[in-house]
Amino acid sequence: MMRHIHYLDKKSVAYLSEALTNHYLSKPAYTEIVIICVGTNRYTWDSLGPMVGSRLSERFEGNRHVHLYGTLEKPVHALNLQKTIAHITKTHNQAYTIAVDAALGQFYKIGTLQLVEEPLQPGVSLNKELPPIGHIHLKGIINNHSLLNHKVMEHTSLTFIDEMSAVISRLLVKSCQDIMPQLMPAPQLGNEAPNHLSSAT
Repeated sequence: MMRHIHYLDKKSVAYLSEALTNHYLSKPAYTEIVIICVGTNRYTWDSLGPMVGSRLSERFEGNRHVHLYGTLEKPVHALNLQKTIAHITKTHNQAYTIAVDAALGQFYKIGTLQLVEEPLQPGVSLNKELPPIGHIHLKGIINNHSLLNHKVMEHTSLTFIDEMSAVISRLLVKSCQDIMPQLMPAPQLGNEAPNHLSSAT
């Protein structure tokens, strides 16, 4: 299932945070939350994920229930995504994983936030094959999908990306606050845990 709403809609934070929380509550068998924000700090059009990550890192620093990967200082991108996934699989094997990324779409969808109840397929807009990640993912449509993607993306506004990242951060903070009291106690060592990176809803 996919839910979508424009980031400027006053109901966007409440609408998507509630949907995200309800998705977790449908199978509340996880002990922690992992948020992986995909993108790079080298290009404005691909900085949405890292911007969200940097905002969240300030909010959740030191929180033992929420673990964050992908910031402007330490981005998660095509070159290190597989290594990051391997680390998360080993370190947080009972985590509810939320992926965040920018995406291209039809012109009239620019500015739309999409919450999709399945793993993220990074790099699809640029025809890159990268491993899927997450139980659920959140995408921000940052520009128009066209045959000249790179040319189009060069004109993406930094202010626009920053504003969208602020909204995404707020809804993720709200969801995490609602989910944390529902997390399962951490199991004893030796208990087998589900693979949270490859499972869908």
